[in-house]
Amino acid sequence: MKPIEYRTDIEYLQAVRCVEYRLPKPTHLRKQGYVLALGLRYGLMAIAATFHLLETASSEDERFVLSSTRSWPRIVEDHVRFELLSRVPFQVDLIFPNAVSRCAERPLRIALPMLKQLSPLETCLEESAKKYISENMYGIKMNWPWYHKRAAVREFRRQTQESLTFALHFFERRQYDLDEVPEIALLGE
Repeated sequence: MKPIEYRTDIEYLQAVRCVEYRLPKPTHLRKQGYVLALGLRYGLMAIAATFHLLETASSEDERFVLSSTRSWPRIVEDHVRFELLSRVPFQVDLIFPNAVSRCAERPLRIALPMLKQLSPLETCLEESAKKYISENMYGIKMNWPWYHKRAAVREFRRQTQESLTFALHFFERRQYDLDEVPEIALLGE
């Protein structure tokens, strides 16, 4: 078996690639809502990757896996800055990658206690998404007139459900050690 350091790097690389090929669609999302949706998608992929690592790690390697989650925001920031900045459907500034990385860290931090207890992946993902939405309701509704706020929340929840599905499919592909390629996203999982 390959060393845990190598496997951790590969898992997180595959997680950011999965998001790269499945960016949220900006329909009914303003810039702040899009940052939150993209951050949530990254965070859910990190949960799936970490769950897979913990599931396959020895008891000595678990501590390394859990400590490696601290590097996730930096990985996301670099990925957004160098791979996605030109593909974002909004005009963005230089702090956009940092904002996405901070948003991507929160779902993983919410799920860490559940991951340590080896709760089922679906539970970790759903509870993290639910808490993330409740913590960021103001940002989701930001810059919408009062009569469109419900539609913005509904769209964010739809994007969240899509992200949950992507994370579960990502986990299944990682179980079979399949790499993330654009063709999978084009074919629809």
